[in-house]
Amino acid sequence: MVAMDIKIKVTHTSEGYGVKISSADSNAFTYAIDELKNTVPPSYRTYDPTRKIWTITDSDCLNDWLYETRRAYTVEVNYADAYQPPPPPKQQIVSPFTTLHLLPSAPPELVKAAYKTLARIYHPDASGDSAKMIAINRAYETLTQGR
Repeated sequence: MVAMDIKIKVTHTSEGYGVKISSADSNAFTYAIDELKNTVPPSYRTYDPTRKIWTITDSDCLNDWLYETRRAYTVEVNYADAYQPPPPPKQQIVSPFTTLHLLPSAPPELVKAAYKTLARIYHPDASGDSAKMIAINRAYETLTQGR
């Protein structure tokens, strides 16, 4: 079994990520602290000397620091309920009228005119956004079904 030079415990806090560093090797411990100070900007880190815990507020900075530390030493990281990726954003249901920039009382002629105008703007062949064009097509199909 390989001995770990540095042990890092990461916990989730209300401010960000609590990081507790331990090592039997003083050089490895000093390196981990120095690397944390060099990698994580001061605005994204604080130290609580009573608890001996660093708080890192940005997950990208935390990952950069762990990457750099792992390049030099063998590191064991224990994520104690810490690194949960954020849930995916809930998709909002958008009305077809909203997609076409119309009021629900719009007559069929106006729906068709709005569709044609937006299609000219957002069509991928005209350097438009294909995702937006797909939404416009779906909205138009929804509104013109049964007519």
